[in-house]
Amino acid sequence: MHEWDLNKEYRYTDNRNDEVDRKISMKCSPVTVLMPDSREKTYMFNLMDTPGHPCFSDEVSSAYRISDGALIVVDCIEGMTFYIERLITEAVR
Repeated sequence: MHEWDLNKEYRYTDNRNDEVDRKISMKCSPVTVLMPDSREKTYMFNLMDTPGHPCFSDEVSSAYRISDGALIVVDCIEGMTFYIERLITEAVR
């Protein structure tokens, strides 16, 4: 069984060296998650981690076009910004 180091920062979707160095996402990264339930049935979710900075909005737009739905996570410190409002409007289209 794998031992988790609680002092290490795990960043599964930042695969490029520049993303790891800057600690930000710059390209979309897909992740497939298999979630079993209590009745031994497994559900598959395909998640897309997209950059949160407006300079990378083309990556987010591309992810929207290939997705069936969107979950937008808003930073509770920064709050709603013009960019987040624009992403919500685009997701609703």
